[in-house]
Amino acid sequence: MSAVKLYDKLIESGIVGASGTTYFELHGIKTLVQDNSVIGNIIQEWLASFMRQHKINFSVPDNSQEFPDYFVDESNGDHGLLEVKCFKKSPNFDIANFMAYCRSLSEEPRRLDAQYLIFEYAPSQSGIVIKKVWLKKVWEITCASERSAVKIQWKQNQAVNIRPATWYSQSTSYPPFATRKDYVLALKKVLDTSPAGGDWRKNWFKGIEKKYQEQTGQSL
Repeated sequence: MSAVKLYDKLIESGIVGASGTTYFELHGIKTLVQDNSVIGNIIQEWLASFMRQHKINFSVPDNSQEFPDYFVDESNGDHGLLEVKCFKKSPNFDIANFMAYCRSLSEEPRRLDAQYLIFEYAPSQSGIVIKKVWLKKVWEITCASERSAVKIQWKQNQAVNIRPATWYSQSTSYPPFATRKDYVLALKKVLDTSPAGGDWRKNWFKGIEKKYQEQTGQSL
């Protein structure tokens, strides 16, 4: 089952508006958990249970810290890449470490086709409520910023993490990228001005174009 079908199944199940309760109990003391980073991990774990219950074929990387969170679509050999992200109020999650991500694209450009399953939630008295769910490609949730061609978290003038656009807003000054290629070209602009990196940056864009064609049979 593809990520699109997973998303459809979630919507069909009534996930939007559903309530969740998260407690941690230790030494006889029970506390309500509402921390954003913890909630994100819990929703990701819950999604695995949802997929099992609905007989959706999936697997996880050997290393839980590796990209992606889940592989789906394995029945047709596609090994679809699925990332799970969560936020409240406004998107503030990290999409990826900038330099590591750019380097990974030069080796595995099909990563550009990963699906991002994004949950917006709000705290409630008993836990959380799911407000909305999106399924997006990476260029549909990223944008430029006033400082650079891609919205990035900067520390000491070094590009650290790629940050999301407010992709659902109609009034933003920086809308999401229109195409996959636009997104990669924007990454290149930032990469070209970065003092960090190595030899792998030479002909980076052309290398991605060629390898993406080889891996997917499609042009970038």
